[in-house]
Amino acid sequence: MLQKLFSKLVGVTALTVSIFGSVQAAQAQDTYGATAYSPTSDATGISWDHATEKEALDAAVVACNEKSGGANDCEPLTSNSNNCGAIAVGKGGAGAGWGDDKSAAEAQALAGCSELDGGNCKVQLSACNK
Repeated sequence: MLQKLFSKLVGVTALTVSIFGSVQAAQAQDTYGATAYSPTSDATGISWDHATEKEALDAAVVACNEKSGGANDCEPLTSNSNNCGAIAVGKGGAGAGWGDDKSAAEAQALAGCSELDGGNCKVQLSACNK
């Protein structure tokens, strides 16, 4: 009888652990980030850790417009989830990049910006959604 009780207890424990593991997996959600740029003022904006892509894009535009000195012409550049993002600005415009870490995102942003006419690209912002 003790062996039957032990067997049932092991079965219930295994079921409880698998249900608990499923709940934890369901709670892990994607987080979104985005970048925005104002061609008039060269202002930039970046957002991270948003529940939806739209929230991230909107937040990046708002952050950019707050820095635009009244230009209020910021437009989203890129968005992505669960990684790092960066924006680089030069005389010819802006480039955005995403990667597994900030240095990869910054390198991609610099590469994108360097392809534009004007040069002198510098990373202005970077953040991670992890």
